[in-house]
Amino acid sequence: MNRNPAGPVARIAADSRPVLVFTVALTVAVALASFALSFASLRDAATWGRVPDALAFLVPVVIDASVLVYGLVALVLRARGRSSAWAWTLMLGFTIVSIGANAAHAYDVPEEVKVLVGVVLVALAPLSVLTSTHALASLVVSDGPAAEPVTAPESVPVGVATVAPAAEPEPELVPAIAAPAESPAPAVADPEPEPVPAPAPAPAPAPAPAPVVSRAPRVGRPAPVAQATLPGLDFEAAAVAS
Repeated sequence: MNRNPAGPVARIAADSRPVLVFTVALTVAVALASFALSFASLRDAATWGRVPDALAFLVPVVIDASVLVYGLVALVLRARGRSSAWAWTLMLGFTIVSIGANAAHAYDVPEEVKVLVGVVLVALAPLSVLTSTHALASLVVSDGPAAEPVTAPESVPVGVATVAPAAEPEPELVPAIAAPAESPAPAVADPEPEPVPAPAPAPAPAPAPAPVVSRAPRVGRPAPVAQATLPGLDFEAAAVAS
């Protein structure tokens, strides 16, 4: 019957300092032991490439030390967010060469293979200098200013996509040609107006003549007969003539 513990079970923290120190110590011990075992094999294999015995010990340093250098460079580049593929590739390549040389030394290979292994080990020396210098420059030289991230335009759904009207090109502004300034015309004095004569008063209308009413003669009364004036008795006409 399984019983659940009353309290939390104590476990070793994987990221604690003691665990980290212990892991680093074991890694260093394994690296030193591997380097010591590989040192003898690579030194003997270097003589297959006609390397003097006094300098043969440098070949293991070049091969195995390059593996450590490129591994550390790859970790630093990855921590900086940069591409570390080339460092991992070089680390893998030098590791394969070291494994092949150790295997050829342990196994009795023909002379042709020994010469080929010796040539490869010697040829890797200048390549190691080139790649190590590049790795050092990548770590020491600071990067340029980071480029501003380019934001991708937001995608618009097809169903609600709106087509904006094309902007009409603005008309080119043609500089106006200034017209030549005209000289002002001399002012002409207006002639004085002539006095207008007052209109003559309209003549008063003539009185209309009174209508003449003719009376019809009465019936039964004879009209008076004018009496002839006797000569020498016309006093009124004589007075008027005098």
